[in-house]
Amino acid sequence: MASAPSHAAHAPRFAGDGAIRRLPVRRSRRREVTGEIARYLGAVSILLVGAVHAQQYYDAYFSVVPTIGTLFLLSFIGAAVVGVVLLAPVRQIGNRAGDLILALAALGAIGIALGTLVSLLISEYAPLFGFMESGYRPAVVLTLLFDGLTTVFLGAFLLIVGPRLVHTMTTERRTR
Repeated sequence: MASAPSHAAHAPRFAGDGAIRRLPVRRSRRREVTGEIARYLGAVSILLVGAVHAQQYYDAYFSVVPTIGTLFLLSFIGAAVVGVVLLAPVRQIGNRAGDLILALAALGAIGIALGTLVSLLISEYAPLFGFMESGYRPAVVLTLLFDGLTTVFLGAFLLIVGPRLVHTMTTERRTR
């Protein structure tokens, strides 16, 4: 005898006043999807930050600028690493470990984005490592845009995945 799978957890519930209330399962699923969208958009944003830095390093000849050139190269490499990790299916190694890896990658990406954002803003008004930026050329505008988007998207991702990760870790610690 075959039976259909139960969908009771996903069905709307009728309140006593006739209003339809959504069950928490649907709300948590929506948060999960929102978190994944934020994660992927943040990953693309940090990869674009890295692409702008690579372009400036190689094509705009920042490679010959002492210290700043090295920082551009390191920003490119770091953005590529955390961007790829954020796009990778790391939850296949386990939800808790995957969430921890993704949270660390998101924090790393936010650190890169905020570091380049602050450095760029400082260099607009004062020399930074002997270099001073002048004007808002397209590469500067794109960097500011992608740094901001990275921070917003991955900040949202962390707000969604962080509490679940902390809850899982504290619950596991209590059961030992």
